[in-house]
Amino acid sequence: MKEAGGGTARPVALMTQYRVVEAHYAAFIHWLAAHAADLRRQPGFLAHEVVPPQPPAQLHWITIARFDSAEAALAWLHGPERAQAMDDIRIRFLEGDAEAHLLEDLEPPSPSGASAFIAYDVAHGQEEAFVDWQAAIQAEEQRHPGFVRHKIERPIAGVREEWIIILTFDTETNLSRWLESPERRALMAQGGALDVESRLSRTSYGFDFWFPGAKPSGPTGWGIFKNNLLVLLVLNPIVILWSLLVAGPLLTANGAPGWLTLFLGDLVSTQLLGFVLAPLAFKAFSWWLKSDADARTVRAGYALLAALYALSMALHAGLVRAL
Repeated sequence: MKEAGGGTARPVALMTQYRVVEAHYAAFIHWLAAHAADLRRQPGFLAHEVVPPQPPAQLHWITIARFDSAEAALAWLHGPERAQAMDDIRIRFLEGDAEAHLLEDLEPPSPSGASAFIAYDVAHGQEEAFVDWQAAIQAEEQRHPGFVRHKIERPIAGVREEWIIILTFDTETNLSRWLESPERRALMAQGGALDVESRLSRTSYGFDFWFPGAKPSGPTGWGIFKNNLLVLLVLNPIVILWSLLVAGPLLTANGAPGWLTLFLGDLVSTQLLGFVLAPLAFKAFSWWLKSDADARTVRAGYALLAALYALSMALHAGLVRAL
């Protein structure tokens, strides 16, 4: 596991990336809930956030745990509770090991967007050349559409030996355009003279979690409207099946009061939505939820939703007639 660190007297964010076997997403979500409960008991803990995968750009699950100091974060990172939790999932759920980085930033918040997170192992004596190389890369990045920021996190003695680069563009499209551009390939080739090794991962998350008091990024306006439509898509069948197959024949018919039947239905619905169905729906429609989706893609998504709504209502009508 690679670790990175920040200072010792300011709030920090412990970012961990997990590459989870897709078939185990639901079980991993349950593990995350228990993991968050352990975190909340840790001294110095401030907040916890989970960013699910958004293929094809982001394949990892990302968790961000904020602590009031690097000491508190490192105590948790190297503590027995986290070690046991990682042992529980390493073989069962993960493809490869998890990767943890401890970050700190007290600058003004940057816009949310799509980010590439690059860790470099730089040989001793090559530090100055590495910084000059990154400055040349940043100068070229600034000329490309959608560039937001290029941040360098230097190694911290005794905590992290890696150099960390966080590159942010306003959209996944603009980030991909830069990462695949001939200009970047040429610059990366120039870095071949340096004795460095790098690892790059991507996320549609804008890394606003670095900044104390910053509000988590999330959808607004039409983005929220789309999310609500997807929730309705998976919620409606749950309500239908619960009413026709459980509430009536199993609960009401055996004397269960209406308030209890309603509560149990809400309980089952929210758990199925939160842990299984909503994440699957958001993943399946990730192409439609993108903020930079073109008009044709948006129309196709609405048309597909309308067809699925019609199918859901037709199945409802068929079940009512059959029962």
